Amino acid sequence: MVSIIISAHNADKYLAATLNSVLQQTWPAIEIIVVNDGSTDNTAAIARSFENRGVKVISQANKGQDAALNYGYKNASGDYIKFLDSDDLLNPEMIALQMQALDGAPDYVAYGEWARFYNNQTELADFTPLDYWKDGKPVDFLTARPEGVMLQCGIMLVPRAIIEKAGLWDERLILFNDTEFYTRVLLCSKGVRFSQGARLYYRSAISNSITAGRTRRFYESTYLATGLIAKHLLAVEDSPRVRLLISNIYRSQYYRMYPHFPDLVKAHEKQIALYGPGTISPDGGKVFKMLKRLIGWKLANRIQSFFYRIGYKPVHPGLKKYKEAVVGES
Repeated sequence: MVSIIISAHNADKYLAATLNSVLQQTWPAIEIIVVNDGSTDNTAAIARSFENRGVKVISQANKGQDAALNYGYKNASGDYIKFLDSDDLLNPEMIALQMQALDGAPDYVAYGEWARFYNNQTELADFTPLDYWKDGKPVDFLTARPEGVMLQCGIMLVPRAIIEKAGLWDERLILFNDTEFYTRVLLCSKGVRFSQGARLYYRSAISNSITAGRTRRFYESTYLATGLIAKHLLAVEDSPRVRLLISNIYRSQYYRMYPHFPDLVKAHEKQIALYGPGTISPDGGKVFKMLKRLIGWKLANRIQSFFYRIGYKPVHPGLKKYKEAVVGES
């Protein structure tokens, strides 16, 4: 039995499509659980409309994604677990291919293919293989790229026994929670089994998503999560590659938050000094890159922040590429 657990908060726009993609799975033994996390829109009604097709719907007051996923897990009976965001999609063979990859390998985690899609156009998702899409030992996989690999929940299928060993989702976190949770999970496994053809369609550039607005609370979460990730990794291997990954994770958040929240900025600077030089630098669009060359990234960030405050909304890089290539917008 595979339990697919979906946390849904005000997800009425996309939930039906997600549930339909799960119901189309070719693997026969599937349990689908939707946790309605205190939604104020039509999420609960949409979820309940699928109950006659075997979907189990449970509700809680709004406690956040991690609490909802933990609640769903405690109500799940599957030997294998897939956590799934309420707006992403699976191809019909995903579970079957991942179960095949884990056949005879109960101590491993199955990792599938993933690609972003925009404006409901899944046919345009680009599944060009990435260099870390292969079998690997836990630390080898986690450090396969100096900036880290994608650890979004829907990509992976995990034996229940590994989750019992790793522990549940940390309910203090509201952002970077996937990365913290799956770092723990992978380090409690023997490694990754890559499942070719098992595809997650990752819906991107949603204006009301949790990552669309970054407040102090979000950066407090990423800072806490990064500290936990560092602790998990260093307990297994204290090496240059691990320290480089940790430094880069701190740097990525530091570059995004500067110049806001001075105390958090200083806290990140302290951690960056502790873990040493990284390999990533501040990035942005053409104007930001030009300003960075002329006046430095810190002043460029301040100028960028000013325009955000007066109403400028940046276009997601992937969406911009999509518009240029498909829609014809410059």
